[in-house]
Amino acid sequence: MACVGLISCVSRKQDKAIEAKDLYVSALFNKSRKYVEQHCDRWYVLSAKYGLVDPNQVVEPYEETLNTKPQKERQRWAENVWNDLREKIDVRDKVLILAGARYREHLLPKIVEYGCSVDVPMEGKSIGKQLQWLSRQEREPSREQDLERLYGALERLEKRIGKKRVLAECTGQHGWPKSGIYFFYEPGEMRRNGTNLRIVRVGTHGVSRGSKATLWNRLRTHRGTTAGTGNHRSSIFRLHVGAALSAREPGMAVPSWGVGQTAEAEIRSHEQKLERAVSEYIGKMCILWLAVEDIPSPASDRAYLERNLIGLLVGQAGAIDLPSRDWLGLHSPDKRIRSSGLWNLDFLYYQYSPDFLDVLDEYVSVTVNEQQPPSNSIAPEDWYMNERNGVKRSQLPLFRELT
Repeated sequence: MACVGLISCVSRKQDKAIEAKDLYVSALFNKSRKYVEQHCDRWYVLSAKYGLVDPNQVVEPYEETLNTKPQKERQRWAENVWNDLREKIDVRDKVLILAGARYREHLLPKIVEYGCSVDVPMEGKSIGKQLQWLSRQEREPSREQDLERLYGALERLEKRIGKKRVLAECTGQHGWPKSGIYFFYEPGEMRRNGTNLRIVRVGTHGVSRGSKATLWNRLRTHRGTTAGTGNHRSSIFRLHVGAALSAREPGMAVPSWGVGQTAEAEIRSHEQKLERAVSEYIGKMCILWLAVEDIPSPASDRAYLERNLIGLLVGQAGAIDLPSRDWLGLHSPDKRIRSSGLWNLDFLYYQYSPDFLDVLDEYVSVTVNEQQPPSNSIAPEDWYMNERNGVKRSQLPLFRELT
């Protein structure tokens, strides 16, 4: 599985025949080129005149753009580009497009229909906003390196505590820590490398002061009962999965799903078919857990780790490891789940700090009994006080009220 980048041509060009990668001289093209060279395995230019162009191909300068061509010509151009592109990509590839609407309007649907995952990180942004976004990526530390460090730490964790646990097989007798962070992995959802499962949900529990919630209680609520039932009003995760199942299979839908914080027995009985389907789906997922047994607080180490983990996995630049075309979450009514590839809504666009990986490493060592748990918080001092005003929370209004 590879990442293939596509950049559209620009009007400013050299005045002589030269390799395509050097023909275009605008700041937007140069920044886009730098981005795909850093993040893609290979890339191509979308030329209004020449179609799909290898960056090392020598081409003559030209004065042509798709922005002024009629729709039929744009459709023919996209068909020609697609005929060339499909010879160079595999259905398992991710295609990253840094191109304007005219260049992708008829091409993108063909790529999606073929089966590739597609990322358009600058969609809807003006030229100025695109330049700002690309400049920010240049200044930010390498997310890919940080992501590899995260998965490396979790691989070390798994080797020491044993393989991931299948949620449906978990019980309260499995020696869970009182509190911690959990990671869900879904069958068939692979990382970009095609060999490792990707994380599909990160979570914790009871970060409000005085909370008595435990890690196992949170996992049990997500899992549902041993009889296969469950209560989506106690688990946002179950709510998301049920909504996606209902969208994919309308026959499962129930009008009361997500309505009210509580429901009468009769309403719950009508929801049980969908609740059972949710339990079956989530129960097949595997989990890893990290022991972080700190005092419940919005400023706890668990809260610090949770938002930074999600910010690394998604963040303002979007996910690096994209969902497969068969992922249930692509049927979610919520665009944030569809685009992020996570069954999370909070902290998707959080600006993570690479330093959090040092804290994560410490808690991996604690979890595998290589060192004693810290007696005090080891997250940066005052991190919550400094950042709380800039963090958006998205899950509070999810439940509609009964009318």
